[in-house]
Amino acid sequence: MSKLPKVVKGKEILKVLVKHGYEIKRQKGSHVSLSNKEINITVVLPLTTIGVYRQISKKTGIPVEEFL
Repeated sequence: MSKLPKVVKGKEILKVLVKHGYEIKRQKGSHVSLSNKEINITVVLPLTTIGVYRQISKKTGIPVEEFL
């Protein structure tokens, strides 16, 4: 695996999650809440750090590479 970037644009993470069936429920400031029937996730805009998008990847089962 190549070296992962330290930050990813939150909009890119939102696009991937919506593509995988998540719906945007609400936004308050820079925090966007998404959910499907089982999992709730909050994404911070404009940038999300490596640890956060790795946790989102583990929680959703979506490979990290899709967020890049």
